[in-house]
Amino acid sequence: MDFKAHILNSLLDKYENSLHYQGKAKINRKITFSISQKNLPWYYDGEQPHLKKAIHQIVDQLSSQGIVFYKWLPYEKGNLLDCVWLNLEKIELAYKAIERIPKRDQVREAVLELEDMLSDIKLRWLRDFIMDCLEELKEKKNFPLLFPLEKVQRDFLFKAFKGLEDKNDAVILERIFSIKYLGHSKAFQKEVKRLLAKIANQYLIKNPDFTEEEIITELGIEKNSEEILVWGPISLQYGDTIIDYSKIPFGGVIDAKYLQDINISVTNVSKVITVENKTNFHYLVNQGDAQASRNSKLLIYVGGFPGPKKRRFLEVLYNMDPSISFYHWGDIDLGGFKIFNILRKVIPTLEPLFMDEDTLLKYKDYCDEIDNRYIKQLEILMKNENYKTFWPVIKIMIRKKMRLEQEALLTEDKLDI
Repeated sequence: MDFKAHILNSLLDKYENSLHYQGKAKINRKITFSISQKNLPWYYDGEQPHLKKAIHQIVDQLSSQGIVFYKWLPYEKGNLLDCVWLNLEKIELAYKAIERIPKRDQVREAVLELEDMLSDIKLRWLRDFIMDCLEELKEKKNFPLLFPLEKVQRDFLFKAFKGLEDKNDAVILERIFSIKYLGHSKAFQKEVKRLLAKIANQYLIKNPDFTEEEIITELGIEKNSEEILVWGPISLQYGDTIIDYSKIPFGGVIDAKYLQDINISVTNVSKVITVENKTNFHYLVNQGDAQASRNSKLLIYVGGFPGPKKRRFLEVLYNMDPSISFYHWGDIDLGGFKIFNILRKVIPTLEPLFMDEDTLLKYKDYCDEIDNRYIKQLEILMKNENYKTFWPVIKIMIRKKMRLEQEALLTEDKLDI
């Protein structure tokens, strides 16, 4: 154990988090390190008395250099130290003694980096984040919570920022983004993903219900290629090619990255049903008429959390004909409710399908048990007006301690939709 480094690092950590460091201290309060069992257990190791002697020598040496002051416990002079405190007039010597870079120097470096970065950033939310960081760095001389202290971490974050700027609205796979902008296929996942998600949620998404993966998807960075499945009387035109899905009895797959370039047309559609689970989508397809054009229902598999491209597709479809009824079939659980609410932001008339209290009770034998932690999350939804549609079924979920996945309904030979 390097006792000198341990003692001085502890003192400098306290100093850098004090008003003395910020230059705002009105009282000359000491920056103290107590010689206690918690702070320095080796000092009290009776089986290794040489450690206590070594600590005494180090403290005495630091004191003779003018870096610290110290005092003994009452009536224990020369035997037991009470505490050590920094000489604030020789703070530079404390840094040099352990070759530690002063936080002030790190702050100055970070400010220069951010000011340089600001000239390359146009995205409003990223500029807001950078401006907030600059303000805290300059005023408090401290690193903001969401801004890395280590330069290597900052470099990764800045590269990710530049990547977001460069790709603009394009959707890109996570590993490709990582290789292209961070230099390695796993760098994004390991070095910056979690932090970027926190920054994006605070400055852009502003939704506590979103998971890390969902936030990153909102930024146009996908873990895997997103797709939607469609079945029914719908035609899609991409360039000069027109695909009429009403003539395809099993429907088709569309890569979400092409959705923004597709023109949509529907014929005689009275009902659109979005489905969370692929198995349930195929179940509904198999229930439909083999000649899809004779159906007035349009089925769309959204695959869990719907990213921005999928939501834009559904929004265009909704705006084409407001008289069309829209329904969503998902799990009767936290995830299912959240997905429904996300979809309803782009389809205001959206109604839940098989997500009510009658369905929950009818298939209670297929329900999964939920624990107290899950129940607490449901109770939070009971206070959120956005989930009012589901309050009746949530009450039963809490009381019966159960939730239902939509696959349970596939035990029926046919569902009335």
